[in-house]
Amino acid sequence: MKYKASTIVAIIVALSVLTFAGVQLGSYLYARMDDAAVSDEMIAIADAPIDEASEAAQAAEIDADESLHEPELQNKLRNYTRRLFGRQAPGNSPISGNQTTKSLADAQRRRINFTALRRHNTHIVGWISVPNMPIDYPILRANDNSFYLTRNAKRQRSSAGSIFLDSKARTNFTSSDTIVYGHDMRDGSKFGTLNRFRNRTFRNRHQFIYVYTPTATRKYRVSTAWRTTAVNLTPDRSNRLTLTLVTCEGRGAHYVVRAVLVSTKRPGAK
Repeated sequence: MKYKASTIVAIIVALSVLTFAGVQLGSYLYARMDDAAVSDEMIAIADAPIDEASEAAQAAEIDADESLHEPELQNKLRNYTRRLFGRQAPGNSPISGNQTTKSLADAQRRRINFTALRRHNTHIVGWISVPNMPIDYPILRANDNSFYLTRNAKRQRSSAGSIFLDSKARTNFTSSDTIVYGHDMRDGSKFGTLNRFRNRTFRNRHQFIYVYTPTATRKYRVSTAWRTTAVNLTPDRSNRLTLTLVTCEGRGAHYVVRAVLVSTKRPGAK
């Protein structure tokens, strides 16, 4: 069977496009899996017992290149891919139920091992968690607001970046309005689920945010959420201490969630 030259060229072009797309997809999945692995590692370190056991957490670190060959992590990769491109993705990361009395009590009692975390990165100034949502990350702070746009919590290059504190904010979260940034990842990681707060019912069921520091557990209640194209955020004028979470939403736009401080207690206190 003979083919016209134009047909052969079209086939070659199509194959080239598919090959390029496959390489791009593979690179994207590898990068996202690597970011997920770093996030899991940070959580494990943060929740390690705050004593000599935290020393052992560092020794247990697995080399990232070798870890991808282990069956358990291969399964994680397959599950991650399925979640990323399956029924629950993109932009639809699962939410594990509503905040309950128990989940909030557990969050209040939680203690973060900052000593162990800071062995990996001294830029870690806090930890943010929204119970029953996939937001559970260290908060980084650099000398400017661009550094952690493209670096993970271990200061490695990462397109997903990190959750980071505005460079002008106080690291003890006592600024009148503490601003925290994160990317809107389409798989729902980082601040990829912030836009869920546009729904009032969802907001009522997931209204509390916890910020942990070495000296305090700070509990916030979500008050407002909105989309904006303004360059500068409208400051809160209520004379209350607030936490403002910011992520991108389309070209030139941001989605903002603001929460009001309702309690400050020592770490681990009920």
